Parts: sequence; C-alpha cells; structure tokens
Amino acid sequence: MGCCLSKSKVEPIVASCPQCHKKYDSSVVANIGTELYDHIATVHCPEQGSIECVLCGSTVLSKSSQGYIDHLKKEHNFTAQHENGDVPREITQNVTCPECSETFQSHSADELGNSLYEHITSLHISDQINCSICEDSINPSDYVAHLRQNHDFVIRSEIRVEAPLVTSSNINSLNDAPRPMREGRPIPKPGDKVLCKWGDWQYFDSTILSFDQYKLEYYIEWDDQDPTGRNIPIEHLAVNQSPYEDEIGIGSLVLFHQGRYCANADMGRLSGVRWHQGKITSITAAQDGTKLYSGSHTKSEEDGKWVTYKDYEPNFHNYKLDELRCAPNLFDILEQNAAQQNQELNTLTQCDVYLSYCPSDSQLDVKAGLAEKPEGTNYENTNDPLKIKKDLESLGYKVLSNIRNPHNQELDLNKIVACIKNCKVFVCCISDDYASNDNCRMEMQYAKKTAHKPLIPIIVGDGGWDWQATVVGMLIAGERYIDFKMRDAFDEKFEDLKTQVGNLTDKSGTQAVDTTAKPTTPENTKKDIFISYCWTNSHLSKENNEIKELVGNEWNDPRRIKSLLAKKYNVWLDIEQLTSGQMTGMFEQITTGLINSKVVCAFVSSQYARSENCKMEFQFAAKSLKKPFIPICVGEDMAWTESVIGALVMGSGVPIVDMLDVRKDSHLEKKMEEIMERISEFIQPAEEEVMSDSPPPDYQSAIKSRAPRVGDHVISHHFRHAYYTATILSFNKEDMTYLIQWDDGDPSGRNPRYDQVGLNIEPDEDDIGVGEKVFFPQGQYGGTEGNNTGGVRYHEGVVDSAVERNGVKYFSGHHVRGDDDGKWVTYRGYDYNFHNMTVAELRIAPNAMDALFMPSE
Repeated sequence: MGCCLSKSKVEPIVASCPQCHKKYDSSVVANIGTELYDHIATVHCPEQGSIECVLCGSTVLSKSSQGYIDHLKKEHNFTAQHENGDVPREITQNVTCPECSETFQSHSADELGNSLYEHITSLHISDQINCSICEDSINPSDYVAHLRQNHDFVIRSEIRVEAPLVTSSNINSLNDAPRPMREGRPIPKPGDKVLCKWGDWQYFDSTILSFDQYKLEYYIEWDDQDPTGRNIPIEHLAVNQSPYEDEIGIGSLVLFHQGRYCANADMGRLSGVRWHQGKITSITAAQDGTKLYSGSHTKSEEDGKWVTYKDYEPNFHNYKLDELRCAPNLFDILEQNAAQQNQELNTLTQCDVYLSYCPSDSQLDVKAGLAEKPEGTNYENTNDPLKIKKDLESLGYKVLSNIRNPHNQELDLNKIVACIKNCKVFVCCISDDYASNDNCRMEMQYAKKTAHKPLIPIIVGDGGWDWQATVVGMLIAGERYIDFKMRDAFDEKFEDLKTQVGNLTDKSGTQAVDTTAKPTTPENTKKDIFISYCWTNSHLSKENNEIKELVGNEWNDPRRIKSLLAKKYNVWLDIEQLTSGQMTGMFEQITTGLINSKVVCAFVSSQYARSENCKMEFQFAAKSLKKPFIPICVGEDMAWTESVIGALVMGSGVPIVDMLDVRKDSHLEKKMEEIMERISEFIQPAEEEVMSDSPPPDYQSAIKSRAPRVGDHVISHHFRHAYYTATILSFNKEDMTYLIQWDDGDPSGRNPRYDQVGLNIEPDEDDIGVGEKVFFPQGQYGGTEGNNTGGVRYHEGVVDSAVERNGVKYFSGHHVRGDDDGKWVTYRGYDYNFHNMTVAELRIAPNAMDALFMPSE
C-alpha cells in the first residue's frame, strides 16, 4: 500500500510575506508573485539603507527592494511566482497514512512532515510501506527521512521557510534546483541540527539556539521537547552530518547510533534514536571499496553510563562513514570568533614558527608539572620538543607553542588559535602521545585544513609508530617528515629542519637562513639520472620507519639501486634533494630535477601506479618533457600494466627491466649490468661527461603540457563536486589556482585548484587507464534567470575497466565523490557508474608539474 502525497484538489496558492506574514491568495490575486514582491518593496524596503532579514538575521542593503528580494531568493530559495512550474512557498498539502488512512493537511511542509513522522513512527514502526514517488519499500521509521533525502521534502526544516511540496510531476524539476554547498569542516551555528549529550552518556537530536563564546557552550532545544539539560559544552556536541573520510582514523572518537527510545506522552516527549560516544579500533573495506568502521563504547557502567537499554552492545561493527558523527574542532570555532580579537592580541601572536607538541613528550614539561610521565617512557635517548624550540629561537626565529593562562596554567585556546593563524610555518612534533591528544590533533587539523599553513612534520617521543594509522597519520600521508626520535642524530636532523624553516619563512637578516644556495636552482639539480619510485617498494624506507608495510625486498629496493648507480653517475633522489615543506615548492623541485636530468629510471609497480605523485612524475617526464625513460619493474606483481602507467610504458615499446624475481646479490649484480647498459645509451659516466648548460630559454615552449593556458576552454569545478565549461583567464602559481570565466555567465566559484580543471579537448588514449581519474559527462542543468544559461554537467570519476571493440577503446567506471563528500547525487540522470565511454567523451586534469611549468604567454 503506497503513501499518497498530493496537492489539494484546486491547488489554492497562498504566498506570505516573510517580514509581516501578510498572505496573498491566488483565488483573489491573479499574479501573487508580482503582488508580493511589490508589497515587500513598498512596505519594508527603504529607497536607501538596509533591512534585517527575519529568516537569518542578516543585514541586507535594500537598494530599492531588489537587494532584499535577491537575498531571499538566493539564500532562502524564496519563490512567490506561480509560473513555469514554480512551486510557491505556502500551498495546501495532504498526506495520507498508508496503514490507517488518517489524513494530515497543512500549508506548511514542516508542520505536515512532523505530524506524519510522529504518527508513522509511533503507530506503525514495525511495518513496511511503499514510497508513492519512487515506489521503494521503506521502513516507516525511515520514510520521512527518505522523502527528505531523495525527494527534497523538508520535514524538520533547516531553514525558517517552508519547502516546496514534492509530487511525481515536479520531482525532476526540483532535483535540478540549486543546492547549498558543503564547504570545509562543519562549524555548529544557531539553527543547525546537532547531536548533544544528555544525562548518562547518551546523545540525542536537537537544534542549536545560541552560542556563548565565553563559556564555549551551546544553548539547544531537544527535538523530543525535553525541557532539561539544554546548556551543552562544545565537547559534548556534534553536527548531525556525515564527517569527511580524513577526519576518522584508528583511535578517533566518534558518535554512533545504537538503540531507540520511546515517546512519553505524559511528559510531552517524542521518540528517537540513541547515539553514543565510541572509539574506532579497526577500519576495513567492503568488496566495493567502501570503508567500514568498527569500535567500542568509550564509556561504561563505571562511568555512569546506562548500559541496560534495548540493543546495547559494548562494540559496534562495520559502520559506514555516513552512520558516524564527529565533534567539531574547537579551534575552528574559536577561529570563527577571531574577528573580535583586538590588535594587541594579533600583534602578540605574530610569529615565525608555531611548534605543536604533546607535553608528555617533553621531559621539561613533566618536571614542571605540566604533564604526567607516561608509564615506561625513557627520556634519555629522545629529543625534547622544547630544546628544538630553544635552538630555533637562538637562530633569530620567534617561536610560540602551548600558550598557557598565567593564572591557572591551563592552555589558552584563544591565543593558540591566533598563534597558528598568524604563524608562517607550523611544526608538529608527532608521536603516539601526540596522535592520542585531542588538543594536538585539533591544532594539526586546524593548521592544515582550515588555516592552510605550511606544515613540517617531525617525529619525536619514545613510543612506536601507531600514530600512522590515526587521523594525524592520514593528514601527513605521503609527505616527507624528519625523524627526531634519536638524540644522537639531533644535529643532523636539526640542520634539515633549519633549512626547511628557512625556506618557508624566507626570513632575511637572520643566521637561520642560508641564502647562498637553494636546491631548486637548475645548477644544483642538474643530474644524469632521475629516480622515480614509490616509497612502499623501498626496503630502506621500511627500515627507517618511513612506511608501514614493504612491498618488495632488499635486492630490488630503488634506493639501494640508486646508491649503486651513484658510483658512476650523478643521481637525483627525493630524500636527498627535497627541502621544501610546501607542496608547491616540492613540485617545483621535482619538476626542475626532471627537466635537468638526462634519463629517468622509473621503478614501476602496482603501488607506483596507484600513487598520484608517482603518476604525476612519470606522465610529466614521458609525455610533457619527452624524456627517455627506463622502466624497472619492482614490487610483487604486474597488475600495474593495466593502469595509465602501463599504457604509457607498453605503448612506448621501451623494454622493461624485470626485477620481480631478484632475491639475492648475484641476481642484483646481473640486473645492474642490464640497467647500466641501458643508461649508457643516453649518457656517459660523470667523470667522462662535461655537464651541459641549463636548458635553452625556449625549453618550456617545447613542452607538451596538459595544463590549460590563458584563453583555453576547460572543464572546471564549481560547487558540490560538479564540473562545467569555462575559459581560463589567469593562473596563480603561488596557490596553484586558476581564475576562470564560466561559459554560462555564472559569477560564482571562479577560482578552482589546478587539479579541478581539465582541457576541454580529447585526451590521448595513453592518458587513460584503469585507476585513472577522469571527468565524464552525466546530466544537464537548466538556466537560472540572471545567473546562468544552463548546460552539461561533468563529474570526477575513476576508470574501472577498459575494453577494446572493433579498434575502439571503451572506458567504464564510477563517481569518485558521493553524498558523504557533499556531492549532489539526486540530479536527473544520476548514476553511480558510467559505462562504455570513448576517449573523446572524457577529459583529464593536468598534474601539478604541468601547471607549474605551463608555457609562458
């Protein structure tokens, strides 16, 4: 039996003014849209000045009424017109329960939805019903959520205006309506739906009413109308929204749902879902690649938690990302209030370096009583973060860290936020204790994801490497770090740190910065051979604790082979050449190294083919620079041959040096003879070779680059992971972003990153292989008056298969982003997969090296 959602028989239209709630009825007024807008303009908007929006409290410049009306349309999707299928804000709606035929009627979708929700969940919770729009079979307790999520039917309104009624006749047009974009990590604000702690360590649905920035406390209203416990400290609240994948790792605290609670009619309380605080203990993957999270309750009966509710279990298993919630980052919230800082605080917190560390990793802090010494810790052989701080200060740097209130020695979080915001570089002293410390984790997340500070990770402490599986490890995955764990190596490691800090702060006049030589210059990066490899295939990398798992062995280790080549040739290797902690600087150094090398030794493997940086290096060398390369197969298998790396290698006809079965010294010696012979085809040993001059001035103009140039037509990211056609106006190498002009005239979202654009031309066939990211077309979008003209939507996907039929290659794959990532997935024509697309239909993004060395205009 289906649920009937319909407009009333004669469809009376009632539009109300958001300021004074005066109503206009279509049975009385022919064009209620015109009448309502004229009413707003003449009654509420002065010719000059501003008006306060009653829906969000914003102060809006009226500009003869049009400014306020535009604000209502853009920010609140306010519509009063009844033309071209537009649905007004207030219409009479009927909903009939499919089980008992009770009918609910209202002008407000919010009131109507709440009535239907409470009726179904309280009386019919054990049965199945069919959605009248898509006919899916749904549990009644999930029915209203289904309507809201899949058919744009707002039940518990997230804005203070009614939403359009959903019917089978207008569902497609509503799906193509613009939606709000999810940007950054969610910061709770008044009006947001949240989960809050109540009583005995349980969390329930509520809405934020206000925030006290001094007490760091929210005032909320429970969805079940409970009048108690409405002042919530920030650490006991989470936005009711799916987190991002990089916010959850081993050891992360999350909220997970387990059990329900019943309504209490005598007390006026409604029913709902119980949420609890848990800790992630394992992360696995389903067959389709979806990450599954398992863990356990953080609180027990000993902590006063109620553990006898129905469905209680001490552990939770295989939850998907959208079933979990995360508390907000305190530093993000404090930063939001930073606009109220006075000039004195800003001046006080200006610094060259912010050093983030866990007090338990510092023997000096432990002696000062600021931290407890962890059991079993031995400080004798470790490096104290405060010594690192002191030595940096002795070189003339202003270094701040762990600012404390002088009265109670508690951390002054407001000042710490200001310090991170005003520093030039963020140095994080990572350890197992650091990764398990909430303040340290939030500092690092804020610095990297919100403040976008250059980050130098250094490893300290007496513990192990468990931090690599945590959020902290995920934040620096693939980045170079400095291992400060051993005291005996302090001087060597500090020189490395000093160089990186000097490059990132660019502070002249201090003894910290050596400006006599920078490794990024062509003279210093001029090498015979460039070694391109994946750290996962390096045995020496595993011995240095730079990777968690080795795929390969000590005889086919690229670093070991490099040391053998270096006896006769000048060889470029990342760990010896890279000095910049900034991603842009790293790309520049790698690019310069490739340009100035004579041949590239590419140690290809399945891990290499899956690494974005490795693919970037190889594609830039082989396709853009046309460098000669020697493919050397390492790792454990040949699966890489199906990737874009395989397409380039196999298509080139260059013989492969197979080192998969090299497992002893005699095997290695024989393979080294083969590699040396191949290298000699391109260069002679260094002692017999006179190094050539720098590349000629027109070298860049000869590069075949995938990077768009000024004036090129491209596919570019807009909002919510959708891509549209545009033209390049300029490129900023500092932050690797483009300025574009949309083909449809839209004035918003015009600064995409380098990897969010792609030339709107057919790529080469060897640019695409299994595992490669592409842009593919799916769906159309309609024009918006005064904003855009409509067109084709493109989306980011990954290729799963490539088959050839009658000489034509066909590519199939799936979306890279989903609803959990904030992507809009309910547009007309949406399909998680794409099928049998030719290379002419796909587009690809440039890599960072192509973008940095884009030919000059």
